[in-house]
Amino acid sequence: MSPTVAGENFCRYCGARLRRTAFRARLEGMNDHGITSLTGGESLDKSAPIICAVGSMDELNAALGLLRAILPAGPDAEQVAEWQRQTLRIGAELATGREQLPAEAVAALDRQLAEREATLPPLDGFVLPGNNETTARAHWARVICRRAERAVVAVRATHPERVFPATLAWLNRLSSCLFALARAYEPQ
Repeated sequence: MSPTVAGENFCRYCGARLRRTAFRARLEGMNDHGITSLTGGESLDKSAPIICAVGSMDELNAALGLLRAILPAGPDAEQVAEWQRQTLRIGAELATGREQLPAEAVAALDRQLAEREATLPPLDGFVLPGNNETTARAHWARVICRRAERAVVAVRATHPERVFPATLAWLNRLSSCLFALARAYEPQ
Protein backbone atom coordinates (compact mmCIF):
# COMPACT_ATOMS: atom_id res chain seq x y z
CA MET A 1 0.00 0.00 0.00
CA SER A 2 1.27 3.45 -0.87
CA PRO A 3 1.92 5.75 2.10
CA THR A 4 -0.49 8.63 2.62
CA VAL A 5 0.58 12.00 3.99
CA ALA A 6 -2.03 14.70 4.63
CA GLY A 7 -4.41 13.23 2.04
CA GLU A 8 -1.76 12.61 -0.63
CA ASN A 9 -0.75 9.18 -1.89
CA PHE A 10 2.75 8.16 -2.90
CA CYS A 11 4.17 5.32 -5.02
CA ARG A 12 5.39 2.37 -2.95
CA TYR A 13 8.36 1.88 -5.32
CA CYS A 14 9.79 5.34 -5.74
CA GLY A 15 7.83 7.65 -3.45
CA ALA A 16 6.40 9.68 -6.35
CA ARG A 17 3.26 11.64 -5.54
CA LEU A 18 0.06 10.17 -7.00
CA ARG A 19 -2.26 12.60 -8.68
CA ARG A 20 -5.82 12.03 -9.80
CA THR A 21 -6.85 12.57 -13.41
CA ALA A 22 -10.25 12.23 -15.04
CA PHE A 23 -9.38 8.66 -16.04
CA ARG A 24 -7.41 7.10 -13.17
CA ALA A 25 -4.78 7.73 -10.56
CA ARG A 26 -1.63 8.76 -12.37
CA LEU A 27 1.80 8.07 -10.98
CA GLU A 28 4.29 10.83 -11.49
CA GLY A 29 7.66 9.21 -12.00
CA MET A 30 6.63 5.68 -10.99
CA ASN A 31 7.02 4.19 -14.44
CA ASP A 32 10.55 5.60 -14.64
CA HIS A 33 11.66 2.45 -12.81
CA GLY A 34 10.34 -0.02 -15.37
CA ILE A 35 7.30 -0.97 -13.33
CA THR A 36 3.70 -0.47 -14.40
CA SER A 37 0.37 -1.83 -13.28
CA LEU A 38 -2.68 -3.46 -14.75
CA THR A 39 -6.23 -2.39 -14.09
CA GLY A 40 -6.91 -3.63 -10.59
CA GLY A 41 -3.48 -2.63 -9.31
CA GLU A 42 -1.31 -5.66 -10.13
CA SER A 43 2.24 -4.27 -10.50
CA LEU A 44 4.40 -5.80 -13.19
CA ASP A 45 7.72 -5.24 -14.86
CA LYS A 46 7.29 -3.47 -18.20
CA SER A 47 8.90 -6.45 -19.92
CA ALA A 48 6.25 -8.86 -18.58
CA PRO A 49 4.48 -10.75 -21.38
CA ILE A 50 1.08 -9.24 -20.60
CA ILE A 51 2.45 -5.69 -20.73
CA CYS A 52 4.20 -6.49 -24.03
CA ALA A 53 0.92 -7.85 -25.41
CA VAL A 54 -1.04 -4.76 -24.35
CA GLY A 55 1.66 -2.62 -25.98
CA SER A 56 1.49 -4.72 -29.14
CA MET A 57 -2.26 -4.17 -29.31
CA ASP A 58 -1.68 -0.43 -28.92
CA GLU A 59 0.91 -0.51 -31.70
CA LEU A 60 -1.47 -2.48 -33.93
CA ASN A 61 -4.19 0.09 -33.31
CA ALA A 62 -1.81 2.90 -34.31
CA ALA A 63 -0.76 1.03 -37.48
CA LEU A 64 -4.41 0.51 -38.38
CA GLY A 65 -4.95 4.25 -37.85
CA LEU A 66 -2.14 5.04 -40.28
CA LEU A 67 -3.73 2.70 -42.81
CA ARG A 68 -7.19 4.21 -42.30
CA ALA A 69 -5.77 7.72 -42.74
CA ILE A 70 -4.69 6.96 -46.31
CA LEU A 71 -7.77 5.02 -47.41
CA PRO A 72 -10.51 6.88 -49.27
CA ALA A 73 -13.62 7.51 -47.18
CA GLY A 74 -15.95 4.56 -47.54
CA PRO A 75 -16.42 0.92 -46.62
CA ASP A 76 -12.72 0.02 -46.34
CA ALA A 77 -11.95 2.93 -44.02
CA GLU A 78 -15.04 2.11 -41.94
CA GLN A 79 -13.96 -1.52 -41.74
CA VAL A 80 -10.47 -0.55 -40.54
CA ALA A 81 -12.03 1.75 -37.91
CA GLU A 82 -14.06 -1.23 -36.65
CA TRP A 83 -10.86 -3.29 -36.48
CA GLN A 84 -9.35 -0.51 -34.37
CA ARG A 85 -12.29 -0.70 -31.96
CA GLN A 86 -11.79 -4.47 -31.68
CA THR A 87 -8.08 -4.06 -30.90
CA LEU A 88 -9.06 -1.73 -28.06
CA ARG A 89 -11.41 -4.41 -26.76
CA ILE A 90 -8.64 -7.01 -26.84
CA GLY A 91 -6.31 -4.65 -24.99
CA ALA A 92 -9.02 -4.20 -22.37
CA GLU A 93 -9.41 -7.97 -22.07
CA LEU A 94 -5.70 -8.36 -21.45
CA ALA A 95 -5.63 -5.55 -18.90
CA THR A 96 -8.77 -6.49 -16.98
CA GLY A 97 -9.35 -10.20 -17.53
CA ARG A 98 -12.95 -9.48 -18.61
CA GLU A 99 -14.07 -10.67 -22.02
CA GLN A 100 -14.77 -7.73 -24.34
CA LEU A 101 -14.56 -9.05 -27.91
CA PRO A 102 -18.06 -9.80 -29.22
CA ALA A 103 -18.74 -13.46 -29.98
CA GLU A 104 -19.52 -12.68 -33.62
CA ALA A 105 -16.24 -10.80 -34.25
CA VAL A 106 -14.39 -13.81 -35.70
CA ALA A 107 -17.31 -14.74 -37.96
CA ALA A 108 -17.47 -11.13 -39.17
CA LEU A 109 -13.81 -11.28 -40.20
CA ASP A 110 -14.41 -14.60 -41.94
CA ARG A 111 -17.19 -12.99 -43.98
CA GLN A 112 -15.09 -9.93 -44.78
CA LEU A 113 -12.19 -12.11 -45.89
CA ALA A 114 -14.40 -14.30 -48.11
CA GLU A 115 -15.98 -11.23 -49.73
CA ARG A 116 -12.60 -9.61 -50.38
CA GLU A 117 -10.93 -12.74 -51.71
CA ALA A 118 -13.82 -13.31 -54.13
CA THR A 119 -12.83 -10.06 -55.89
CA LEU A 120 -9.10 -10.83 -56.12
CA PRO A 121 -7.24 -12.73 -58.83
CA PRO A 122 -5.52 -15.96 -57.78
CA LEU A 123 -2.20 -15.43 -56.04
CA ASP A 124 0.60 -16.75 -58.26
CA GLY A 125 3.70 -15.90 -56.22
CA PHE A 126 5.11 -13.97 -53.31
CA VAL A 127 3.92 -10.42 -52.68
CA LEU A 128 6.54 -7.69 -52.42
CA PRO A 129 5.04 -4.95 -50.23
CA GLY A 130 5.49 -1.34 -51.25
CA ASN A 131 3.99 -0.82 -54.69
CA ASN A 132 2.15 2.12 -53.17
CA GLU A 133 1.69 3.64 -49.72
CA THR A 134 -1.68 2.01 -49.09
CA THR A 135 -0.40 -1.52 -49.66
CA ALA A 136 2.77 -0.81 -47.68
CA ARG A 137 0.72 0.40 -44.70
CA ALA A 138 -1.63 -2.59 -44.93
CA HIS A 139 1.31 -5.01 -44.97
CA TRP A 140 2.97 -3.15 -42.09
CA ALA A 141 -0.24 -3.43 -40.04
CA ARG A 142 -0.40 -7.14 -40.98
CA VAL A 143 3.06 -7.92 -39.62
CA ILE A 144 2.35 -5.92 -36.45
CA CYS A 145 -0.83 -7.97 -36.10
CA ARG A 146 1.21 -11.19 -36.37
CA ARG A 147 3.58 -9.92 -33.67
CA ALA A 148 0.63 -8.99 -31.45
CA GLU A 149 -0.76 -12.48 -31.94
CA ARG A 150 2.56 -13.99 -30.82
CA ALA A 151 2.59 -11.68 -27.79
CA VAL A 152 -0.91 -12.80 -26.79
CA VAL A 153 0.14 -16.45 -27.16
CA ALA A 154 2.99 -15.72 -24.71
CA VAL A 155 0.48 -14.27 -22.22
CA ARG A 156 -1.27 -17.64 -21.98
CA ALA A 157 1.75 -18.95 -20.04
CA THR A 158 1.55 -16.28 -17.33
CA HIS A 159 -2.08 -15.04 -17.38
CA PRO A 160 -4.19 -17.69 -19.17
CA GLU A 161 -7.37 -16.29 -17.61
CA ARG A 162 -6.88 -13.10 -19.65
CA VAL A 163 -6.73 -14.77 -23.08
CA PHE A 164 -10.18 -15.66 -24.36
CA PRO A 165 -10.82 -18.18 -27.17
CA ALA A 166 -11.94 -15.64 -29.76
CA THR A 167 -8.95 -13.37 -29.24
CA LEU A 168 -6.29 -15.45 -30.98
CA ALA A 169 -8.68 -16.50 -33.75
CA TRP A 170 -9.60 -12.85 -34.34
CA LEU A 171 -5.96 -11.74 -34.57
CA ASN A 172 -5.18 -14.60 -36.94
CA ARG A 173 -8.10 -13.65 -39.21
CA LEU A 174 -7.25 -9.96 -39.04
CA SER A 175 -3.79 -10.55 -40.47
CA SER A 176 -5.40 -12.47 -43.36
CA CYS A 177 -7.89 -9.63 -43.90
CA LEU A 178 -5.04 -7.11 -43.97
CA PHE A 179 -3.19 -9.23 -46.54
CA ALA A 180 -6.32 -9.34 -48.73
CA LEU A 181 -6.88 -5.59 -48.30
CA ALA A 182 -3.29 -4.91 -49.38
CA ARG A 183 -3.78 -7.10 -52.46
CA ALA A 184 -6.97 -5.21 -53.34
CA TYR A 185 -5.01 -1.93 -53.51
CA GLU A 186 -2.20 -3.38 -55.64
CA PRO A 187 -2.05 -1.90 -59.12
CA GLN A 188 -3.48 -4.33 -61.66
